[in-house]
Amino acid sequence: MKNHEKNFTVLAILLTLVLVTAAGVYLIYRAWDYWSADETYANLGRSAVQKMKVTGQQRGDDEIPVSENSAENGVDDRNDSQTAGQDSAERDGHIGAKEDRAIETIDGKAVPDKPVIDWCELMKSGKDIVAWLDIPALGIAYPVVQGDDNSYYLHHLPNGDYKNAGSLFMEVSNRPDFSDVNTVIYGHNMDNGSMFGKFRNMTDEDYRRQPFMWICTKEKACLYKMMSLHISHVDDESYTLFELDGNTDEAIHEKTGETVIPLNKDAVSVSTPGSDFRSVTKWIRDENRKSYIDMPIPDSARCRVVTLSTCASYSDERRVLQAILVREYAS
Repeated sequence: MKNHEKNFTVLAILLTLVLVTAAGVYLIYRAWDYWSADETYANLGRSAVQKMKVTGQQRGDDEIPVSENSAENGVDDRNDSQTAGQDSAERDGHIGAKEDRAIETIDGKAVPDKPVIDWCELMKSGKDIVAWLDIPALGIAYPVVQGDDNSYYLHHLPNGDYKNAGSLFMEVSNRPDFSDVNTVIYGHNMDNGSMFGKFRNMTDEDYRRQPFMWICTKEKACLYKMMSLHISHVDDESYTLFELDGNTDEAIHEKTGETVIPLNKDAVSVSTPGSDFRSVTKWIRDENRKSYIDMPIPDSARCRVVTLSTCASYSDERRVLQAILVREYAS
């Protein structure tokens, strides 16, 4: 073999070794980056979040009413037979210790343990944290931030550290108190299944086991029921942001006299950007029909939805998990 051929062979081998080493270093760095982000969030959950069971009596004590006119309109979102029996027992003064400890249920499903947040501890990890998201069926539990734009937290943790995993962050146009008709939260579809990576493997069994999820702010703990899991385009109507003057529940009530979604009545219309009117209830029904898992909307649902959005197979597609508000509790 001639010298120049030997030199070429040696150079090719060296180049291959460099590329293999670089690829290995990158994979190790990426794995460490994912792991360190996971550890940061896990430690945050351990230090700032505890869980508390929600009982029927407790709900009666701290549930936030939809409207002062709920009783006058005959609307009561405590729609399960157990609660109805409990109310009767309370009126008669015969409620016992066993009923005191009865776990809250909705449509026959037990309400998952409510996160109790130490906000002083949580806020040490980032001034832009506005909520804590907990989806028991998928093992998802993370803080939610809202920044000055929709790009910074793509690759930054709440404390400002640069990580590929980034944070779960709220659409900058949304109100941070989750009072909008549609609140959008973005998160990465991580290869290791963290963040919103579990959406792609969610099954009917996961949903049936626990269809509820929590979003907790400083002022309240909001209980949502999952209502749609589907693939959307980046410009899909799933991302519609509605405009309402003031509190959503009060605005809907003023227009319809209803405090829950009037599924069997005429649709509620409110102004939205780019159009004169759009039906809130029609939008909710349409989003529900898109789901590739059957997720019935409960009768007690209110006109407030959270849209959790992550990447899908193609660059212009998103996998979307939506949930609808069923109850609010004081924090």
